[in-house]
Amino acid sequence: MWKSLKHGELVSTGDTLRYQSNSKSLLPKDEVYLVIRTDQHYFEIIQKSTNENITESPRRKVVRYLDIGYNLLVERWSEQ
Repeated sequence: MWKSLKHGELVSTGDTLRYQSNSKSLLPKDEVYLVIRTDQHYFEIIQKSTNENITESPRRKVVRYLDIGYNLLVERWSEQ
């Protein structure tokens, strides 16, 4: 189940994230990312690949916690 990540919530290495869609967002909702590194003020994510034969390196992004809830709407995968 996808749950919205709220401002002030922290992520952990190994969490699965995706961007929420909104009418102004040009980010594709079907792209899913894996948290590979966390820090006090930011975390780093890479795009999860469904194709195992990709030879190029996955896309990496650095997300600041300050942007969550203001500039970025992010969801975290939570199994229940």
